[in-house]
Amino acid sequence: MRATGGILVDQTFALKLRFKSEAINDDGLGLYDGSQSFHGFAKALQLTTHAFLNDETVMKATALKGASLTFSSPRRGSILFDIRAKFSRKPKSAPLNADAYYDFTRVALARATGNLEVEADTKYVEQKLISDEPFFDELSEKLEGSLQQAHRSIDVEGAVVSLERPRSTLLMFDHETSSWVHTRDIDKNPREFTGNMTRFNTKTGNGRAYISELRKIIPVRKSDVFNHGNKHYLTWSLHGDNISTDKELVFVGKRVTSSRGETKRIILDDCRRA
Repeated sequence: MRATGGILVDQTFALKLRFKSEAINDDGLGLYDGSQSFHGFAKALQLTTHAFLNDETVMKATALKGASLTFSSPRRGSILFDIRAKFSRKPKSAPLNADAYYDFTRVALARATGNLEVEADTKYVEQKLISDEPFFDELSEKLEGSLQQAHRSIDVEGAVVSLERPRSTLLMFDHETSSWVHTRDIDKNPREFTGNMTRFNTKTGNGRAYISELRKIIPVRKSDVFNHGNKHYLTWSLHGDNISTDKELVFVGKRVTSSRGETKRIILDDCRRA
């Protein structure tokens, strides 16, 4: 059976969201802070599920169509919510199986909370990282607001939150992930960096670049005022990186840092050959 949005299916995957702390053991989870955190995680899961289903990133969690996320009554002890991700149509490009969905969710949220080099456990996500790694960087940026809200019970009540699949943990959220998702500063004025492109999506303008001053690979994206006359230098640098020839650029842009001072991304206004 086929519908406008794709082949109709009926497939459900289980997730668990667990809040734990000494305060929760004694007094429970604060109503306001806990509900704000749960709402943040709900939005983050909606956005990652939409990305898995439609192979695109969006800003609004209400955009999810073709799947639904629901939760059951919380359990006693640590605050545990049972979540069901129910798909009513097949994803645009992803295989619809539990391992692919869980791995996509794990990698997307891990990268959005600071683990920029997390590796895939499935062939689908591995190939997605190879073919379009900037997709996950774009998704990370769009998840930022939801994840800031999701960390409220961690920041205020000292909770540790785990996202789980049946019989195993996908990833943990704590003060370290909170310090990453909360942006500390954005440069007021552009500055210069040297380096070369290692990944680039010509459609979205998102990519990754090795930055010499930082000695590591950082997500980059073009700003709204980027000098499009020099866009070809980005693809030139990427080509040079692929064939090990000339590739060095001077990037002009603003650095975005986390609350612990780590560089999260660089927003490019211009570039030129070094």
